[in-house]
Amino acid sequence: MGINILQFSLGTILLYFGADYLILGSKSIASRFKIPPIVVGITLVAFGTSLPELIVSIIAILKGESGIVIGNVVGSNIANIGLVLGVTAILTPIVFSFKKISFDLYFLIVITFLPLLFIYLGELVLWQGICFLLLLGGYCWHLLNGDHEFDENLSDENLSDGLTISLKIIFGIIGLGFGAHIFVLGAKGIAIALGVSSLVIGMSMVALGTSLPELAASLAAAKHNEKDFVIGNIIGSNIMNIIAVLGFTLLIHPISVEFTEVFMHGIFMVTLTLGLFFILKFRGGITKSSAGILLLIYIIFLYFNFQQGVGIKI
Repeated sequence: MGINILQFSLGTILLYFGADYLILGSKSIASRFKIPPIVVGITLVAFGTSLPELIVSIIAILKGESGIVIGNVVGSNIANIGLVLGVTAILTPIVFSFKKISFDLYFLIVITFLPLLFIYLGELVLWQGICFLLLLGGYCWHLLNGDHEFDENLSDENLSDGLTISLKIIFGIIGLGFGAHIFVLGAKGIAIALGVSSLVIGMSMVALGTSLPELAASLAAAKHNEKDFVIGNIIGSNIMNIIAVLGFTLLIHPISVEFTEVFMHGIFMVTLTLGLFFILKFRGGITKSSAGILLLIYIIFLYFNFQQGVGIKI
């Protein structure tokens, strides 16, 4: 299993630095075009940090590991709120206006229930993937035509030249591609060695690895007091994980999974999503105590995940 752990670790490193370069390039482009921070977080940065989930899921579905796809999407959304936002807000409490992100939160709640409903009705198929992508198109249209204010103080900071920006994006994409491929190989090998199902591995190890870019980006943003960036990154990433990752993956191949296999995991995802909604709506931000609760839920999720998954064959 040593080679699998090495593959898993190397893949995680490549995913992290690949996403990091891609985010830096995307932020520079956003600054040049004067895109507001919250929109940068929800779109360019969120999509950049969600690319590991997308690439991992595409490679997994091509290899017939549909459990990793579902586990990756559900597990990443759980990790983004419970782990990433929990750890970030424990270190730096986040004060944030609910009005600035209300539509996005309502939209996230709706699409969080949608894949669970589809799985309950049967396997995930092509028309549902098209449905997700139509939602993606509509959501992007809303963001482009929304009423957002741009902070002029952000427009001239750390602007790179065109070549540097392009190289960051290219290196980021290459790092993500190779990292995802190695990552899936290592995750599958570890799953086989431990006798744990691919669904469980997807919801824990793979989801955790592909959520590292969100964690690094959020910690860096909190350090520089960019609260819009932190919240936008988490909400945007969770939205992209469902409508973009599942949407594009289902264009390639249907996903067959039993509702009973994902029911409890879905409960965790829905609980954390609704929890984030109520915390932002009624508390006006995330305090250290709220963040501690989010992190505790994530730890319980990991414990439950492995307790339920050990011994299940792939």
